[in-house]
Amino acid sequence: MSVTLTAICDAITAHLEDATGIARAQSYDELTEGMNTLPTIQVYPQSGSTEQVTFRQVVRKHAALIHVDLYAMQRSDLAGNMGKLVELIDAIQTELEKENEGPLFGVSGVQWGPWRWERVTFDAGQVQYVGARFYLDLKLY
Repeated sequence: MSVTLTAICDAITAHLEDATGIARAQSYDELTEGMNTLPTIQVYPQSGSTEQVTFRQVVRKHAALIHVDLYAMQRSDLAGNMGKLVELIDAIQTELEKENEGPLFGVSGVQWGPWRWERVTFDAGQVQYVGARFYLDLKLY
């Protein structure tokens, strides 16, 4: 495997920040606990796996699960919060859907696996944030 988690996370962070109007984007080595600027995304590797396939020779297939946490806003009015959250989810989904051709996020050696998102209430200290977590299953070669 020639691609690194560093390259993947940094590329996803840069792409989503530029393309979606996110106010602040943090890759795995820039994460903070305070959310002073919203909306914010945090991109980090969650897990990985390796599968060994034998067909005349041993080939190892690698995969990584990357989380993209979207902190949309501090929780207050549910209807207003959900309106803004859905707009941001739509923007991120639109950008992810555009990644169909060429190297994924500009990184050679990365292909899509399945991806999904779910609504999340993040707790940071004494504050709750309305948000979503995207689960990006990536195939690495």
